[in-house]
Amino acid sequence: MIAQSTYDYDARIIRYCRALKEEGIETDVICFKYFNQKKFENVDGVNVYRVIDFNNKDSILRYIVFSFRFLIKAFFKTISLHKKNNYSVIHVHNMPDYLVFAALYPKIKKVPVLLDIHDLTVELFKEKWSYRKFKLFKPILIFTERISCNFAEHIITVTNECIENLVKRGIKKEKISLIMNAPDDNLFTYDDLRFRKNGSDKTFRILYHGTLAKRFGLHYVVEALKIVNDSYTNVEFHIYGNTESEYVDELKSLAKKIKISDKIFFNQSVHYNKVNDLIKNFDLGIVTYEPTEYMHLAFPTKAGEYALTGLPIIITKLESIKTIFSNESVIYIEMPDPRLIAEHLKEIISNSNKRKQLSLNARNDIEKVSWSKMKQKYLLLISSLIKS
Repeated sequence: MIAQSTYDYDARIIRYCRALKEEGIETDVICFKYFNQKKFENVDGVNVYRVIDFNNKDSILRYIVFSFRFLIKAFFKTISLHKKNNYSVIHVHNMPDYLVFAALYPKIKKVPVLLDIHDLTVELFKEKWSYRKFKLFKPILIFTERISCNFAEHIITVTNECIENLVKRGIKKEKISLIMNAPDDNLFTYDDLRFRKNGSDKTFRILYHGTLAKRFGLHYVVEALKIVNDSYTNVEFHIYGNTESEYVDELKSLAKKIKISDKIFFNQSVHYNKVNDLIKNFDLGIVTYEPTEYMHLAFPTKAGEYALTGLPIIITKLESIKTIFSNESVIYIEMPDPRLIAEHLKEIISNSNKRKQLSLNARNDIEKVSWSKMKQKYLLLISSLIKS
């Protein structure tokens, strides 16, 4: 398995590896090295090879340079490991799409290659770049996506909306499987203790964990907290993720400017195994993604994790979300707006019964697309690739 990511903090990769281990399939992971991690480590039976140090890739140029360095390192590591282990399948995660070519040597040796498309590159860069720059590079992005998909024997992606867009750009539908980025229902357990406290006399803690970038709309929540603080002085917002980014600096500056810094807490990412315990310490999960074309394609795993553990959710009404959660399961917002978020916060802080009912409904919804179901689809796919 190859991913321009870090194994210990990437829930999706961990779930795949655990599923394979349960079936008696040995797995090696090639990824990058995060802070003081070892270059090689056996993590719960998975051999993890960290071939390059993590680099904060805020600019597009730095991202491209880093991704090509990782591609080269992964390419040669894959050759040496394949000669030693004779792999049956190579599973490559995007981004970038062209990372799939790290599996060129096994591909030549007739080993099937599976490309896992978490994010659609064309839509993502349309959002990140100016119109002029995107128009210039769009043909290159589409070409890269197409040759990467054609190189792979099969493709996995995360939502029906992603499948539709890939098919529109010429990828054969029968070559694509939907395996949602669903949380592990064996790891995340329901907890209703949080509903026994009254939001008016104890600290009410709001949680966001995951990627920290402007498109995830956390600045709206910071502004909303300032409004809420006039009525409820006991509300805190805790953010977990890579705190060494320009966006985090922007959030800190905003919080300082509007004098709410004492209510906003920034924390480094926690290991996937500890996320369930982390969530138990909070009263509300918030997922205020910008409703852009790209974000409508994404299913935020954190929303599923909050639902499984019984954490009530305020969330943007994205196309990929509304097919999972009903209006009775989460508090939807059409567009992230500080005043609207503040209104919903005030309502839910003072109403523990509503929070509990939302959490029960959301858990029922997410169980219909749980990892237990997605895991079986994945294992059947791996089995078919091995047989082929």
